[in-house]
Amino acid sequence: MKKWVNVFTAGMLATSIWASPILAADSSHHATKEDSSTVSQPYRDMANHWATDNVTKWSHRGVVSGVENARFEPNRPITRSEWAALLNRAFQIQPGEPASFTDVNKDDWFATTVTDAVYAGYMKGFEDSSFRPTQVLSREEAAVTVNKLLQIPSSDTNKTFKDSASLHNWSQKAVNAVVVAGIIEGYQNGTFQPQKSLTRAEAVTILDRAVNHFGAWYGESGTYGPSTGLAKQGGNVVINTTGVTLQNTEIAGDLIIGKAVGDGDVFLKNVKVHGQTYVYGGGEHSVHLNNSVLVSIIVNKVDGTVRLVAEGATSISEIKIKTGAALDVSQGASVDRVTLTNELPAKSNVSLTGYFHTVNVEAFAINVNIPNGQIDTLNVADNATGTTIDTSKESSILSLVLNAAAKVIGLGSVDKAVVNAENVSFQTKPKSVTNGDKVSSDVKVTIGNSTNTLGSQGTTSSGGGGGSSSNSNESDKSKDEDHKKSDDKKDDTPQAPEHNGDANISVPKKIVTVGESVYFTSSYDGTAYFSSDLIDYRNLQSLELGVESGEVLKMEVPVNKTVSFSTYDINHWNYPRNYEFDLTVYDKNSDYHSKEITVLDESEPLDQSPIYAQYPERKDRHDQFSIDYNRLLQIADGKTTEDIVQWSVGDGPFTPFTKEDGAVSVEDNKVFILPKHLEDRLVYKFRLVTGSVVTSNGEFNKEFQTWGNRRTVRITMIQPIGDILKVKKGGDITFSLSDVSEVYLLNTFVWGSQSNYDDLVAENWGKKIIVTDDEVNKPVTISTGDLPSGKYKLDVWRGQNIDLEIIE
Repeated sequence: MKKWVNVFTAGMLATSIWASPILAADSSHHATKEDSSTVSQPYRDMANHWATDNVTKWSHRGVVSGVENARFEPNRPITRSEWAALLNRAFQIQPGEPASFTDVNKDDWFATTVTDAVYAGYMKGFEDSSFRPTQVLSREEAAVTVNKLLQIPSSDTNKTFKDSASLHNWSQKAVNAVVVAGIIEGYQNGTFQPQKSLTRAEAVTILDRAVNHFGAWYGESGTYGPSTGLAKQGGNVVINTTGVTLQNTEIAGDLIIGKAVGDGDVFLKNVKVHGQTYVYGGGEHSVHLNNSVLVSIIVNKVDGTVRLVAEGATSISEIKIKTGAALDVSQGASVDRVTLTNELPAKSNVSLTGYFHTVNVEAFAINVNIPNGQIDTLNVADNATGTTIDTSKESSILSLVLNAAAKVIGLGSVDKAVVNAENVSFQTKPKSVTNGDKVSSDVKVTIGNSTNTLGSQGTTSSGGGGGSSSNSNESDKSKDEDHKKSDDKKDDTPQAPEHNGDANISVPKKIVTVGESVYFTSSYDGTAYFSSDLIDYRNLQSLELGVESGEVLKMEVPVNKTVSFSTYDINHWNYPRNYEFDLTVYDKNSDYHSKEITVLDESEPLDQSPIYAQYPERKDRHDQFSIDYNRLLQIADGKTTEDIVQWSVGDGPFTPFTKEDGAVSVEDNKVFILPKHLEDRLVYKFRLVTGSVVTSNGEFNKEFQTWGNRRTVRITMIQPIGDILKVKKGGDITFSLSDVSEVYLLNTFVWGSQSNYDDLVAENWGKKIIVTDDEVNKPVTISTGDLPSGKYKLDVWRGQNIDLEIIE
């Protein structure tokens, strides 16, 4: 049976509108228990019929249905096309290449059914190039199709019937195989009657036996498998409805999560699959894999995105992705290899969250989102031109090999990049960029806003970040590159549980300079880590990899004893440019508590191109701003907080920012500016006056002037509205803005500079409108156009953003 699954489950079953009554789609109705005797019999002409149980079971599973007037017509012959549709639906046969027959037109209800059955190899046409879809099916034809479908091994037992001589040569071995397997039986008079037509009742009965031979088929919601111990399933397993939990089971064959799961959930708990796992159904809420072992997973859900969550001690050797998907690997779980196959449609979105050893991109022009976690090695194949790798600040790639034109956007870190193609760009400069052996030594690479030639040595190194600035205004990009300042530097991806209650770590001094130690006391025994905030402290695997590379410090800590990390031991490649760190203590249950630590190198000169940040307006506060330096500061002698900052409103001149305007404070390495009120549709600029702040060794700041900023642009939704915003594909989104701005409709996972946004729009991966002065506070519309269904955000540049979903 393994051979059939490998060959014939390559994609999802295409949805058809059945013209034949026996196969009219009715997947909305499912029995709640596997035992068909516990559910109502839906057909009035099946009372006391010998096939009642099987017809009831498969009707409630949504595979068969009756005709009008609540009848099933069990004794009516089934046609060849009806039989193909029945097997396609039950066995999850997937779409294949078109087949041409003289009597099958593309508009016929059975056109795709015939194509799929022929591509799967269990049915074929006739020598005259016909398929004869409306011809009734004979018993020996049914035997041949079932035998080809299940790949039943040859048997030494030879079953004979009184009429065996009437069997055609092409059916003799198949009839013997299915009879020995108990799938098709002869008659009580000792005959097989091979040319007799198969009735609808017989067809469903043979289907039931064939599925039982194949393995277990779960078509009703519920929990399957023992509560303790381990059940062994000798064949294969099909899960074909939502709300199924399979637990404590070892599957010798393959596992198929079928199309009828739809956008629902499936849970595997302590399940081991020796064969392949095929995912044809499941929603963005997830197929959950908890403490399970799977050799290979093939994701191929063609009508939406499926999310796979690996939790606990789950181990997966390989995941092959053929359609849009989101993979979420929680701490403790492991995925050795992920392949984004060339079957992925262009512009598909694949999200990778957590730790992955190797990721191979083979698809053309897809978007790979890495919102959180680490990839050891990411390879972009030479046929994967147009790949966009979208990284967040909380993500890292240790080794990146680009064999095709690609863009790496976002603020994630790349330790080493090897460039083997032209037209490669990085928003954030990797630690090391090397030209490979497939390109010349003078290959040009775009980093930030500049184009660089790698040179004869083929390597350029960086302390990280998006490139250096030649003047103070350029530094405005440093924190505005990702468009918005977030108060929470980590996203909401589930990771190790954080300590609650009285458990805590105390840190008497959270801002230190190099040479000082970071002292802390933990209220529980545990393991402490000291890491850059570019490393996700919630992921133990990432922390341990950082320990191995020397970038993360680690020690065992006893309860209620003060210990310390030495700042002399910091070895992160982005230090001292990045001076924010995390102190995290894990207990024996992998629960944690964390504190933010700032480490400043007081031997460094004062950076005269500080980082300027805007903290967007929220319900509980106005817009706030900060100017962040790399040294500890204090107000210079003779200065006050009322005369160190000036501001310009609109086109007006710079004037002192006084207490009537708001508050200014100098705290550690930051100058905070908190205006009392900002008006819409005005540009605000701030200037830190020369000599306003001073370092401990007497170094003063130079004048620093910010770019113009407006008050956070607010968005008011008009259509759609509600707690969860949904719009149909091709539909319009209507809203109003409090100020002029550019508005982007982009995938939820996309972050980057405005030029990155514009590039995505130019490549038809998003939409954009510009709200002009005369459109402010008036309804405006952005069309979803031909964007695929999925999760999106309506993102106002330098303003708010709202999540929504495009649905079919």
